[in-house]
Amino acid sequence: MSHKEWKLPPLPSADTALLQNAGYTALLSAILSARGIKTPEAARLYLERDDGLLNDPLLLNDMDKAVRRIRQARLSGEKIAIYGDYDVDGITSSCMLCDYFRSCGCDCEIYIPDRLDEGYGLNCEAVKALSDSGVGLLITVDCGITAVEETALALSLGMDIIITDHHECPEKLPEAAAVIDPKRQDSTYPFDALAGVGVAFKLICALEGESKAPLSRYSDLVAVGTVADVMPLMGENRALVFSGLEKLKHAPRPGFAALLEQAGALQKPINASTVSFILAPRINAAGRLCKTEVAVGLIMSEDEQAAQALAVELCELNHRRQVLETKVWDDAMSELESARPDAPIVIKSSAWHPGVVGIAASRLAEAYGVPTIVICMDGGMGKGSCRSYGSFNLFDALSACSEHLESFGGHAFAAGLNIREENIDAFQKALAAYYKAKPPYQPPLLEPELLLDSFEMLTIDGVLSLDKLEPCGSGNPRPLMCVCDARLEQLTPIGGGKHLRLRIGKRGICLDCVFFAHSAQEVDVSEGELIDLCFAPQINDFRSQRSVQLLAAELRPSRHQENCRSILSGGATLESMRVHRPKREQLARTWHTLMGMGGSFAFSLADIAEHRGELSPETLCLCLRIFAELGLVSLSSDKNRVNATVRADAEKTALDNSPLFCSLWQNQ
Repeated sequence: MSHKEWKLPPLPSADTALLQNAGYTALLSAILSARGIKTPEAARLYLERDDGLLNDPLLLNDMDKAVRRIRQARLSGEKIAIYGDYDVDGITSSCMLCDYFRSCGCDCEIYIPDRLDEGYGLNCEAVKALSDSGVGLLITVDCGITAVEETALALSLGMDIIITDHHECPEKLPEAAAVIDPKRQDSTYPFDALAGVGVAFKLICALEGESKAPLSRYSDLVAVGTVADVMPLMGENRALVFSGLEKLKHAPRPGFAALLEQAGALQKPINASTVSFILAPRINAAGRLCKTEVAVGLIMSEDEQAAQALAVELCELNHRRQVLETKVWDDAMSELESARPDAPIVIKSSAWHPGVVGIAASRLAEAYGVPTIVICMDGGMGKGSCRSYGSFNLFDALSACSEHLESFGGHAFAAGLNIREENIDAFQKALAAYYKAKPPYQPPLLEPELLLDSFEMLTIDGVLSLDKLEPCGSGNPRPLMCVCDARLEQLTPIGGGKHLRLRIGKRGICLDCVFFAHSAQEVDVSEGELIDLCFAPQINDFRSQRSVQLLAAELRPSRHQENCRSILSGGATLESMRVHRPKREQLARTWHTLMGMGGSFAFSLADIAEHRGELSPETLCLCLRIFAELGLVSLSSDKNRVNATVRADAEKTALDNSPLFCSLWQNQ
C-alpha cells in the first residue's frame, strides 16, 4: 500500500446557505467553501473560464519587437524555422506556429532536436545546419531562454533569433531580436504560468491583433500542450484549456480525432484527464523514442486517412515505450526484491532505453518510498535520471556527492546526472550516508479537501455539478474527498486481478467504487470490515443507466477499527490510549449497560468502530480491558471480533486496582 500519510480535513462547513441559495448544489457549495469561496460573487469569479480572462499579448516584454521582426520576414520572404522541444508542449507549439506561418504564405519548417543525440534546447550544430539551409529567422518555442552562446553564434552567421519560452530566466538573457518569457525578471505581464505553447499562442494573437480567431483555430493545441506540461489550470490557462477541450469534443482536428479513435476514447467524455492519460503519453512516446516526426505529422495532417495511419504508428510507439519501461521495472524488481530499501535506490544497466528511465525512476520512487536513480550505461559512461520522494532535496544530495559525478543538473525533485561506471558504487554509498545523516524525510501527504460523514451529498446532480470546476488539473485539482469508517460490503477482483471493484456502505447508502492498479492482497482489508477511503466521485454510464461511482485514490483499514484492535491486543501505547481514557462515571455506566445486555457482549470490531454513542470506540475498548484486569469479565478478541462475558465469580472492587486505569490517569 501507499507510503503516504493522510491529513483529514474537518467536516463540511455549515455556512454554505448563500451558495446553495444561488443555485449551487450542496456538494459543489461544500467544495467551494473548503477552498475559501463563501459568496456567490466569489464563486462566479472562481468558476469563470471564458475568453474574458485572456490578457493583451503586447503586455509581454519584447512582443512588439517580435511582431516587427516577423512582419519584416514575411515581407522579404525569409525562410523561417521553428525550433522546439521534443515533449508535448514543444511539439504542439512547433506545429501551431508552423501551421500559422504557412497559412500566411511563409516558407517555414520545424526543427526538433533528437532527444538522445542532441539533448534539450538549442545546440550550435543545429544552428549552423539551419543557417546553411537558408534560414534567416529562427523562432524557439518551449526552449532557448538560456541559449546565450547559441544565439551569439546565430547572429554571427547572419540569422536572427526570437526566443519564446516559459522557463525560469537566468540573470543574463540571450541577445536575441526578442526574448518573450512571462518569467522574465522585468516582466509586467499579469500571468506568469503560461506553457510554452501558451506563449507561442500569444505571439500569434499579437500578430493577428486579436484573440478570437486564433483561439478558434488553435485552442486544442494550446490545451493539449498546457495540460501535458502540468501547468496550473487557473487564470488565463483556465480559459485557454476550457476552449481547447470544447474544440476536442466538438471539432477535433484530424490528427487528434484519429488518435482518440485509436485509443478507444473518441466516444468517451473529453476532459483534462483525457489529455493527461490518452493524448499526452502517446505524443510523448514519439519524443522519448526519437520519432517526433510521427507526432508532428499527425498533428499537422489534414487528411483523415493519413492521420489514421500516423495515429496507429503513434500508438505502436507508445506500446513500445510501455514495453521498454516494463523492462526497466521488471529488472529493478528482481534486483531490489520485495524489501523496502532504507536508502535511495541506485540501479544501472546497459540494456535499458534512455528515453524511458525517467518514468521508471518515478514509478520506483513511488513504489518503494525512497529517492531513485536509474542509470543507463554505454561504454563505461552512465546517464542517470533521478527522482526524489517526499521532502528529500535531490539537488542538494547530488551536490554533496558531486565528487563522484561527471556532471549533474536539475532541481529538488528531479534531476539528471552523468557518471563513470567505476564511480557508481562509491556514489551510491555516499548518497546513502547523506540520506541517513539527515532528519527523517516526510512522505508525501494525502490531503483530501472534503470529509463526508455520509454519502447523502453524492447525488447524480451533485456530482455532475462538479463539472463547473473543469478544467481540473494542476493548481485546480478535481475534488478529492474522503469518508471514514465506511463498511466494505463487497470486494471483487477485476481485470484479471489487477484492479478491484468495491461496494461501500455508510449510514444506509451504498455506492460502487473502483480501485485501479491494486490487488486484493495489497489493500489488506476484508469484506465486513470498516475502511477509510479517499476518492473522487464520478458518473458511471452503463447500458443507459447513470449512477454515482467512486474512483478510489487511497484505501486503508479504518483508523478507529485499527485503534480498537491495538487496544484489545495490548499493542497500543500508553500515550495513544490516554487520548481516549474513560472517566469513572463512564466506566460505571458501561458496566450497567453490559449487565443490561445479560452480561454478555459479542460484536465485530467493525460494529464497535462504527458505534457512535456516548463513548468513542476506543474508550469502550479501554473500558472492557479495565473490566478484564479487575476480574469482572472474561475478554477475548481476534483480528475481527471481541467477546466479553461477566464472570460468575466477579466481585465488587475498586477501579484503582486496575494497573491500566491507574496508568491512564497517573499524575492527573
